[in-house]
Amino acid sequence: MSYILEGMCYAGKTTLGKMLGEKLNIHSMDSRDLFHNKYNISENDYLKEYGQENFQKAERETLYHDFKNIVFSLGGSAIYYPEEMALLKEKYTVIWLNVPFEVIAYRKSQENWERPIVLPDGTTSFKELYNQRYDLYKKCHDIEIKVTKSDTPEDVIQNILKYIK
Repeated sequence: MSYILEGMCYAGKTTLGKMLGEKLNIHSMDSRDLFHNKYNISENDYLKEYGQENFQKAERETLYHDFKNIVFSLGGSAIYYPEEMALLKEKYTVIWLNVPFEVIAYRKSQENWERPIVLPDGTTSFKELYNQRYDLYKKCHDIEIKVTKSDTPEDVIQNILKYIK
């Protein structure tokens, strides 16, 4: 069985993916690692060197990977690729980490590195990006995990396990 974790950047997909993989005794992988393995360059460097359009094309191509027996943590922007998301949902169990904006914004403020966040045309703020993606995430998942400010990663993992076991 394979599980795809989706959600906004800073939702905890990478951390929770590793933890869930350990609990299920299966491999876990993050989209950043898959991107680097495929293109031999970080997402940030690729975006800077080749631009937004080429980055999105490359990011989209990584979604055609075979995700058998794995917990895969999607990049937050994967939700903008409807054909690929439909394919992932058809083949795997997609788990949406639904984290409130206030928690996302706090986590973002605490991080000390730059993520390759691409704002779609017409989007002017991180809050607007969150709202836009939230509406898309609502439409493309098998399991929704609501994450609260007080939830620990272990709390979230236990909640996920209730749905998949």
